[in-house]
Amino acid sequence: MRGHVAILTSAVLAGVSLCASCGGNEVPEKTDDDILVSVGDSSLTLREVLADIPSGISPEDSTEMFHAIVDNWIRDLMLYGVAVKNVPDIDRIERLVNDYRNNLIIASYLRQMEESGEHIVREGEIRKYYDSHKEELILEQPLVKGVFLKVPDNDENLPRLRKWMASPGDEAVDNIEKHGLKQASQYEYFMDTWQEWNRVADQIPYKFFDADAFVSDTRDFETTYGGSAYILHISEYLGSGSRMPYEYARGKISGILLNAEMSKYRNSLINALLRKEMENGTLRAGLYDPVSGRMRDNENKEKKTDKR
Repeated sequence: MRGHVAILTSAVLAGVSLCASCGGNEVPEKTDDDILVSVGDSSLTLREVLADIPSGISPEDSTEMFHAIVDNWIRDLMLYGVAVKNVPDIDRIERLVNDYRNNLIIASYLRQMEESGEHIVREGEIRKYYDSHKEELILEQPLVKGVFLKVPDNDENLPRLRKWMASPGDEAVDNIEKHGLKQASQYEYFMDTWQEWNRVADQIPYKFFDADAFVSDTRDFETTYGGSAYILHISEYLGSGSRMPYEYARGKISGILLNAEMSKYRNSLINALLRKEMENGTLRAGLYDPVSGRMRDNENKEKKTDKR
């Protein structure tokens, strides 16, 4: 019997796919003839199932996926019906689901507003925040500047690479990039950009016990592991507890100010919506005034007193 259904399903799939390729983008209205199965008030249509089946797969795979989608839909609805009747805190779960859905929509909207570029943190605001919060902008780990290179430990250029890495001036860097990168699997030049030590150390298979002691005592470091040589040159460092340099703190401050701006925008948007909905009667205040965020008991009592 299942084989006959499979043949019929394949024919339906082929027919619908052919019609879809011949027609335009219009989607026909749902009809009773399109309904595959119903559970209570919910119905699954043929076109809903076909929409979830990717094109280009074999008829056998299409048939198997077709049955899987339909069977899973039926089982999920049946189990949901049983669960709703037997789970004791279903109301709480539904509130959590609704809250989660609302938060997703709100977060998506706010992210869209943030990415639109309408809320831009100006350089002057970042500098002002940095100057007034220097005591709070303290490093929790070292920062370093330098060069990092990973090459095979049998690279014939290794002796010259060590020499260039130890004194990475303009000429040496040119030589590294011209002759040393043919066999290299990793190369990072950060002589002009502060990097967090943990991010650099994570790329080197070596146990750095005391980060601050290491960066303060080391300028050139090399270790080998798994057929590769890891070469690091540290040109500058700032230890833990130091004040963040402006160029490093700038990104963090920009995020702080943008979050504050978005929070202010959100509060302003909510207040405007509250007033608008109060004016058109959609939102009505009872004992609580949603605009001011206060109970209205005292106000009601005063009105009653005045009437007497």
